[in-house]
Amino acid sequence: MKTRTRTMWLLPIFTGMLIFFAGCSGIPTRKEKQARQDIQATESVYRPENAKPPLPILTEDSSLSDLMQYAILNNPKVESAFYEWKAAVEEITTARSLPDPMLNLSAEIMDGVVEALTPALMTDPMSNWPGPGKLGLQADAAYGMALKKRASFENELLTTALGVKRAYYQMWVVDEQIRWTREMLTVVDDMERISRERLAVGKVMQQDVLRAQIERDRLRNELANLEDSRTTIVARMRSALGIRPETSLPAFALKLEPTPPDFTEESLQEIAFARNPRLKEMRAEVLQAVALYHLAEKSKVPDFAFGLEADVKGSPVPFMPSFGITLPIWRDKIAAEIARGSAGIGSAKANLTAEELDIAVMFAETAYGWREADRNAKLYGDRLIPKARASLDSARAGYTSGVTGFIDVLDTERMLLEYYMNNAMAMGEREIMLAEMSLVILGRWPQGVEELLGPQQPSDFEYQEQQSPVKN
Repeated sequence: MKTRTRTMWLLPIFTGMLIFFAGCSGIPTRKEKQARQDIQATESVYRPENAKPPLPILTEDSSLSDLMQYAILNNPKVESAFYEWKAAVEEITTARSLPDPMLNLSAEIMDGVVEALTPALMTDPMSNWPGPGKLGLQADAAYGMALKKRASFENELLTTALGVKRAYYQMWVVDEQIRWTREMLTVVDDMERISRERLAVGKVMQQDVLRAQIERDRLRNELANLEDSRTTIVARMRSALGIRPETSLPAFALKLEPTPPDFTEESLQEIAFARNPRLKEMRAEVLQAVALYHLAEKSKVPDFAFGLEADVKGSPVPFMPSFGITLPIWRDKIAAEIARGSAGIGSAKANLTAEELDIAVMFAETAYGWREADRNAKLYGDRLIPKARASLDSARAGYTSGVTGFIDVLDTERMLLEYYMNNAMAMGEREIMLAEMSLVILGRWPQGVEELLGPQQPSDFEYQEQQSPVKN
C-alpha cells in the first residue's frame, strides 16, 4: 500500500517536470535571428497574415510595371519558392534544438494488480544529446540551406519578371508585324485595283492582276499565321501572371519605349558576380558544405545520454541518476565522414566556379545580342525603312504612269515589309536582351515594382572559407 502511495505522489512530480520542460524554448543563434528578420520583412509584403495582398487590377491600360507586380505576387512558382525558403528558416530552429526528453513508466503487475509504477525521466534512447559544438554547426548548415532557398526565391522573382517582360515585348512585336502586314495588304489591294483598270484599257497584261492576287493571298496567309502565333505568346503571359486559362485577360495597350542602358559594360561583370541570384545559391551551398565538414570533424566528440529514475518500493525512495556516453572508436568511419565533408566542399566550390563561368558566357552572349539588336533597330528605323518607303512610293507612281512594271512594285513592297518586320523584331529583342541582362544576370530589381526583398544580410562566407580544407 505504501508503494502505491509513493507512486501516487511521485507520478505528479515527474509529470510536472515534463510539463515544465514542455514549456522550454532554446536560444536562437545570431544567424537564426538574421534569417527570421529577413523572412518576416518579406512576408509582411508578400504574404501578410499568410494571405495574398491585394493584387493590381488588370485593365487594358495596365502598365508593364503593373503586370510584373501582379505576376510576382500571384505566380505559383514564386509562391512555392517563398514557402520553401520559409520552411528552410524554420529548419534552423530544429537543427540547433536538443532532442526531447522522455518520461518512461515501468509497471510491476502481480495477479492482475499493479504493485508498483516506476517513473523515469531520461533522454530519448534513440537520439543522444549531441556533444559540444555539434548543434551550432547543424544550425550553420541549416542557415546555409536557408540562404540558398532565399536566393532561389529571388531568382524565381526575377525570372518571373523577365517572363512577363519577354511576353509583353513579344506581343508588341507581333502586333507591329500584324499592323505592317495589313498596311502592305492595303497597298497590294490598291495595286490590284490599278492593274485591273489598266487591263481594262489594254495597257497591261492579265499576269499583273494575277501577281497582285498571288501577293494578296500570300499576305493574308502571313497575317493569319501572325494572329495565330499571338495565342502562344498570350499563353506564356498567362503563365507568368499565374492566371488560369478560363480567366479572361484584357487586351493590353502595349507600348514599347526604348530603355537606355544605365550601365557600362566594364562594371557589369563585377556587378553580376556580386548580385546574381544563381551565384548566391552556389555560395550558400559552399557555406553549408563548410559547416557540414566541421560537423564531420566533431564526429570524434562523443554524444551523451542521462536520466533520473525513482524506485518507489524503497524506503526512503531512492533516486537513481544514469549517464551514458558514446564511444567514437571507429577511426575509419570518422575518417570517411571527414573525407566526405571535404569532398562536399570541393564539389560545392567547383559548382560555384562553373556557375561563374556560365554567368560570364551568358553575360557575353546577352551583351552581344543587345548590341546586335540595337544596331539592327537603328539601321532599319533610321536608314533602310525611309529609303524603302520612298522607293515603294516611286514604284507605285511609276506603275500608274506606265514607266515601271508591276514586278518593281512587288519587289519594293516585299522589301519594305521585310524591313518593317525586322525592325519590330530588333526593337523587341533589344528590350528583351536588356531585361535579361538587368534581371537575370545582374540581379537588379525591376523598376516600378514594389521591393519584396531587403538587403542581403552579410554572411560568414569569407570567414568560413578560410577554415575550409579545400582551396581554390
